[in-house]
Amino acid sequence: MILALAASCVQPAKAQDPRSAASRGARLAFSFPAKAPMGAAGRLNQMFDSSRMRADSLPGAVVAAPRLSEKAPAPDLGPTDKRPSAARLHQELVVPVPKETPVYRRTFKILLTQPEKTDRWDDLILKYARKYRLDARFLKSIMAAESEFDPKAVSPAGARGLMQVMPATAASMGVPARKLNDPEHGIKAGAAYIQLLFKTAWRLFHLKGVRYTDVPHWVMQRVVAAYHAGPKFLTRNRWYGSTRAYVRKVVLFYHSKVTDLRRPTGITLELPSYSETISPAGTLN
Repeated sequence: MILALAASCVQPAKAQDPRSAASRGARLAFSFPAKAPMGAAGRLNQMFDSSRMRADSLPGAVVAAPRLSEKAPAPDLGPTDKRPSAARLHQELVVPVPKETPVYRRTFKILLTQPEKTDRWDDLILKYARKYRLDARFLKSIMAAESEFDPKAVSPAGARGLMQVMPATAASMGVPARKLNDPEHGIKAGAAYIQLLFKTAWRLFHLKGVRYTDVPHWVMQRVVAAYHAGPKFLTRNRWYGSTRAYVRKVVLFYHSKVTDLRRPTGITLELPSYSETISPAGTLN
C-alpha cells in the first residue's frame, strides 16, 4: 500500500478535469438543481445552496457546517414522527473540510504516475454509478480510500475487493462472497450498499425530491462514515477517531485529480431526473 498515514491525517461523472476552485467548491457542496420543488425539499435545497459557500475558501480553509436559518425552519413533522430530523442534527459535519497535507500531496503525485492502476476501473465505476444513481467521482473516491484500486485487497476484518465489502454485506446486496475479488462484482456490491445508505439517509432526514448526486455535504460525510462504521452512524454526532480519519481520506481523494474519470469508453453517465428518483406515489425508487 502506498498510504502510510497517521490517524490524524486522512465521483462528477464527466471525463474532463474541472480543477478550478469554483468547480471544486461546487463538487464539495453538491449543489442543488435550480428548479427544486418548494416544499420541504425546496427549503432544504435553499438551505444547502452551494452558491452560499465561498469558493475561494475551499478546499484549504475550515468551513463551518451550514445551519438552519430562522426564515427557513425545518418542516413540522408532527408529534408521531420519531425519525431524527435535519434540525435536530444541526447539519453537523463529521470533520471540517480537510486541508491537503504534504503526505497526501506526495501520495496523489505517485498515484497520478500510475494511470494503469488508478483509471483501470473507470468504465465499471461509471456503469454502476449510473445503475445506482450515484456520483461516479464519489464512488471512485471510496474505492481509492478503501483499496487504492487493488481488487485483491483483503482487510484484517475480512472485507474484500476494490470496495472492501464484508462478505455478509455483499450477500445482502446479491453478490456472493466468493466473487468479491472480481472487479465488477466488487464494485457492484459497494455501489449497491452505498445506494442503500443513501436511501436510509433520505428517509431519516426527509430529503424526498433531492437526488443522490445533489446530496448536501453534511449528509455525504455521514454516508461515508456509515460505509466505514455501519448504518447507525448516519444519525450519530460522535464518531470513532478512525472513522473521522476515513472521512477525511475520502474527502481528500474526492478533491484530488486521482479520482478524475479519464478512461471511460462509450459510456455516457446521465444524472437521474426527479421522475426517475421519485415514484408517482412520492416514494424513493
